[in-house]
Amino acid sequence: MIAWLGYLAADLAVRVLPPRAADALAIGLARLAFHARLPARRAQERNLERLLDQPTPPVVRRCARESFEHFALALGDFLRLDSLAPEALERAVEVRGERHLAAARESGRGVVLLTAHLGNWEWGAAWLAARVRLHVAARPHPSARVERLFRRRRRAWGVATLPWHARSLGAMRALRRGEWVALMADRPTRGTPGRAGSHPALAPPACLLAAALARRCDALVLPAVMIHLPGRRYAACFEPARPPAGAPGSARSARGLGAALARTLARHPGQWCAFEPAPGIPA
Repeated sequence: MIAWLGYLAADLAVRVLPPRAADALAIGLARLAFHARLPARRAQERNLERLLDQPTPPVVRRCARESFEHFALALGDFLRLDSLAPEALERAVEVRGERHLAAARESGRGVVLLTAHLGNWEWGAAWLAARVRLHVAARPHPSARVERLFRRRRRAWGVATLPWHARSLGAMRALRRGEWVALMADRPTRGTPGRAGSHPALAPPACLLAAALARRCDALVLPAVMIHLPGRRYAACFEPARPPAGAPGSARSARGLGAALARTLARHPGQWCAFEPAPGIPA
């Protein structure tokens, strides 16, 4: 109930306040949450300690504080999707690696979009769903009411949500129809056989699942993120698509996928919103 009321209050704030005032309120509340030393802060700091190259305590604290602030701003933008025109979303997004996106679309094959909780992943899904048939494997929110709110907002922009308990089966069906499936690489994915080395801040199981789905469904794997730019703008960033690897090459493919996303996270650590122990990091 508390989470639901919090989301209702945030939704009301972005509807009635000017954007700058709503953003200032969001940042203020995020800073209060950060200084309250919630468990999410410690989890984010430990994740950043593993991600950054030779991190120092001041740098880790600064990046963790920025993550809290960025999450609050990204949530506000997600809630604004309810009243945002598609043309406004298009104007707010620039594309980096457009040739990689175009090649994946023109292939006619199913695509596993491997991404992370970086920048604004919900805006990324809404923007991409205007171009392809997109399904997201999103872990449900603990609050059923909040989960319904999220699903309604996604559905309004053409984003389908895969049932979490049967995400692998749903993903295979979608990929075999030539559709796209988004997986979050910084969340654990249980039930995936095998092990693969990867950057410790990323989920080897999620990367293995992406490689396995690509192999089984003759699909491509496309690493991509939506990062936040100054001036209320975003950049949709795409890496080259990876073709499906045979069984002997799956672990190598998973390592490559993990390394590619790790490099992206390290370039934007203050936009990485990982508020629970990321896979590979001790609790």
